[in-house]
Formats: sequence, structure tokens, C-alpha cells
Amino acid sequence: MKTILKLVKWLFVVAIIAGVAGAIYLHFTYDIFGFNKKGLVIDKTPIIVEETKKISELTSAHFYEEVIVKDEKTEKGLIFNSKNELVIIAKGNVRAGFNLSKLTEADYNIKGDTISFKLPEPEIFDVIVNPSNYDVFVEEGKWSHDEITKVLGKAQAQIKDDALKNDILGLAKKSGISKLTELYKSFGFSVVNIEVAAETEK
Repeated sequence: MKTILKLVKWLFVVAIIAGVAGAIYLHFTYDIFGFNKKGLVIDKTPIIVEETKKISELTSAHFYEEVIVKDEKTEKGLIFNSKNELVIIAKGNVRAGFNLSKLTEADYNIKGDTISFKLPEPEIFDVIVNPSNYDVFVEEGKWSHDEITKVLGKAQAQIKDDALKNDILGLAKKSGISKLTELYKSFGFSVVNIEVAAETEK
């Protein structure tokens, strides 16, 4: 009986020692937030995606231009018809970049301090022509507010077309990749590999 009691005591002592040793190991290996001091034991991808999507529209290029647009119309008179002309000088701004809200976990690959991911192709977010910021160069006859708005719409389309001709999307891609590289390095990644979806899919 005494032998059994001694055996039980020894087993109890061994269990305590093993428990303490295990606790010390865990203390020096993991922190209270679930991170392994030799490397993360959780998947960082969902966190990175969530933080990136909060940025939503990453504006990485602007295009400013002043354009001259015109319109003509014919007004009937009692005897003769008159041709009236409206010429406007309008100023506009085109904003382009990456829509980061489109990113998903499938676009990312994270290994240690290296992050690789694919971006959606750059896009134009908006073309702004302030309806109150234009100069009338020529105004013959009477022009309604709707008619003037229509002419400003022509200016908007021309500015967008000129922005594309001047490779605003290419500039947005280059600048956007540079900005995101710096962003992810600030997150602690040493290597950042970025591709644009449209390039890899061709």
C-alpha cells in the first residue's frame, strides 16, 4: 500500500514538473495574442485584405486640362433664320487609380516577410468639370441652362479622351504600385511583389 502511495506521489510530482515546463515553453514561444515569436501562427491575409480595402479608391494620377468647346444652333426668324454660336472655355480634372475594394484573399500570397498580390487594372474614377467654373468666349443668341450643360458635357468627354491619350492609366499604374509598395513595407514586409491583373491575363 505504501509503495502504491509513493508511486502516486511521484507521478503527481512528475505531472507538475511537466506542466511547469510546458508553461515555460509556451511563455517563451508564444505571446498572449497568439503570435509565435519565431513567426506568425495565424494567417495574416484576411487582416491585410481588410486594411487594404478600407482605402477603397487609391488615387494615383491626375490630369488637368483647359479645353475650348462650341455648339451651334439655328433660330427661326420672321424673314431669315439666324445661326447662333456658343464657345466655352472649360477646365477639368481627371482622377485615376486602383479600386482596392475589388481585392480578395485569393489575390494575395503571403510567405514570411514576402507579400505578393494582383491588382485590378487601373481605372478612371471621375472626370470633373465644374459647371460654375467656365468662361464664355463667344455667345450669339440666347442659350438655356440645359444647352450650356450639354456643351460642358462635350468638354468633359474631350478632357477624358485627352487624359487617356496622355496615358493617365499608365501613370496611375506606375504611381499606384510605388505607393502600395511603400505601404506594405510600412506593414513590416521586406519584399513586395505586385502584378496588375490585366497584364497577367493577356
